[in-house]
Amino acid sequence: MAEIEDLGVSVEEYLDGLAAGIDILELRRLEARGIPTHLALELMEITPKVIDGTATPEEVVRGLMILTPSLREQLE
Repeated sequence: MAEIEDLGVSVEEYLDGLAAGIDILELRRLEARGIPTHLALELMEITPKVIDGTATPEEVVRGLMILTPSLREQLE
């Protein structure tokens, strides 16, 4: 059984985020991996496009750069 992560998100925060179109739990997971908020939000926009095959090559590369710590420094 998987462990439950405590990301410090209240139910109210989560619901407010969903109302704004943001998955706060995913955002917190990305931030916990060291990805700054603005890049995490950008990655969250790119990911569905990659999944459904509509991402441009530039978006795929940018997403990989955001996920790779040594390359992420070039974006900031």
